[in-house]
Amino acid sequence: MNGGRLVILSGPSGVGKDTVIDAWRAADPRVERVVATCTRPPRTGERDGVDYDFVSPEEFHRRAEAGAFLEHKEVHGNWYATPVAGVESRLAEGKVAVLKIDVQGALDVMERRPDALTVFLLPPSLEELEARIRGRGQDDEAAIERRLATARWELDQAGRYQHRIVNDEVPRVVEELRRIVGA
Repeated sequence: MNGGRLVILSGPSGVGKDTVIDAWRAADPRVERVVATCTRPPRTGERDGVDYDFVSPEEFHRRAEAGAFLEHKEVHGNWYATPVAGVESRLAEGKVAVLKIDVQGALDVMERRPDALTVFLLPPSLEELEARIRGRGQDDEAAIERRLATARWELDQAGRYQHRIVNDEVPRVVEELRRIVGA
């Protein structure tokens, strides 16, 4: 593969998107995650400009109005977006530009970028997904229930993606991603 490739990677909260992307990047130096912009505060261990571009709601909306985002959505009370510049620069460099993006945003990008390869990560089971979300220890019960309700809706949308992969063993998932992308 000589040219860049845009890959949308979605899945419910707790499915392991970050773990899979990190392992994929370790296996293939051409893979780069496009750093999304968001208005929520960083979680423990998250770094600005690496995990997300953390901005104020005012700055976020200023950028949105300026057309800086491929898509933007409110999710769980915070705003998230995909910066156009981050996508285009990676594609121009011949990289695999990975968008870790929620289903709502992914559907918007699919309309604007029909060239994108779309992959949905599935949990081994709903019970396993719930255990992962609870195991994070980051959310109160109301937030957990909100995430699980969103997850059920997102799982219902999985058929809208070109590829669906069960995240049961990260090395197997990475090999499947490499096969799909043509690496």
